[in-house]
Amino acid sequence: MSGHPDSGLLPNARLIARREYVEKIRSRAFAVATAILMAVAVGAALVPIGLRALDREQTTRIGVTSPSAGVTGRVIDLVSQYLNPMPPGADPATVRPHYILRSEPNLATGLVDVDAGRLDSVLEVSIGSTGALDFTFHGNDGPTSATIQRLQVATFGAAVVEYSQNLQGSGGPAFHVPSFVLQPTDLGSSVAPVDPAVAGSRTLLASILVVLIFITLTVYGMWVATSVASEKASRVMELLISAGTPRQLLVGKVVGVGAAGLTQYLAILLPATLVLALQDPLATALIGPADPGEAPLIGLTLPILLAFGAFFVLGFLLYAFVYAAAGSLVSRPEDIQQLAMPLSFVSMAGYFAAIFGMTAINSRVVEVLSFVPFFSPYVMLARVMLGHVDAWEIALSLGLLVAAIGASMWIAARIYGAGVLLYGQRPGFRTFLRVAIRPGGG
Repeated sequence: MSGHPDSGLLPNARLIARREYVEKIRSRAFAVATAILMAVAVGAALVPIGLRALDREQTTRIGVTSPSAGVTGRVIDLVSQYLNPMPPGADPATVRPHYILRSEPNLATGLVDVDAGRLDSVLEVSIGSTGALDFTFHGNDGPTSATIQRLQVATFGAAVVEYSQNLQGSGGPAFHVPSFVLQPTDLGSSVAPVDPAVAGSRTLLASILVVLIFITLTVYGMWVATSVASEKASRVMELLISAGTPRQLLVGKVVGVGAAGLTQYLAILLPATLVLALQDPLATALIGPADPGEAPLIGLTLPILLAFGAFFVLGFLLYAFVYAAAGSLVSRPEDIQQLAMPLSFVSMAGYFAAIFGMTAINSRVVEVLSFVPFFSPYVMLARVMLGHVDAWEIALSLGLLVAAIGASMWIAARIYGAGVLLYGQRPGFRTFLRVAIRPGGG
């Protein structure tokens, strides 16, 4: 390594970064961790296929009620035929229906059965003075759920058939487009109902991604701290002191370890993206072709992957500079655990804030924490996947994170510079602080 210590950030920082990068990617621990995280990411991408398979094993029970028993029977027949399509050549006796519709004497009885768990929902049919039909769905399925989408098509078809049967010559009433209203049965919730399959899939994926960020930020941060402490305990620091400034050493280490982390991230991302792109063919091969009207797989998407990448990179830079400062405070690698523990608690607090915040993702507390730099890599990612986030909120969260990185880099450089200047000594905290804050340090 050559160059005057005050010759600027490059090329010394680049040479240090290259050294750190090569050491990390050649280690056995790096290869093992990459393989494990790749398996986790591919598993996350396959989760929606498993959810679809489980959904196919479930039977949805819908009660149907109307003022006319004849209309109720005809609606049940027409809607059932659409919701339970028969495969060509299949024996009806051997095919299990995904939807079971039954007649209910009135709405009150149907809602009692829903509360008791005997029904999943009730379809109320209203008959106008001209015989036109309107529909109200009493249940907690969201407007984008597969059940609602299928029912809207099926009930429209039932209204058309009912109109054609009641048509009396050319002077009959014009066709009335049926309305389809959603009426949640869980009146205690102030939040719009969400399809349970979608919510379950996204919550599981959000948990996996938050865990990945927690693991990677903690592991890569410890890499930086351990590297600094190991060099202080060896003769390597003497060479580094003569080759570059503390700021060059700090940036080189963070960039080198960050590049190794990015390499690992890409190794994880590529197979997961491939599985994501091939989800439909894989689902067809594993569990058979999609049923008509079946909801699309809810898995990893490009915006989610981009958000994960942005918060991963920025979160690593923030924590890495802080871990580097912690590593410069000790003289032996064995002592790094004592200082890394409080930093782990900060990272763990952000992790738990995201995990527990998923149960109330739109609350004010979660919203505020998603803008706090040490928490935002976890909490904002969870909000992006599960909550309602505007583009300006994501931009603000990223901007505050970048500002925090700049501040942490300046502080870490001062502390790192003090550690370099006191190399070979075991000073007290006051001495360390005095050297760190003196003008021209770092």
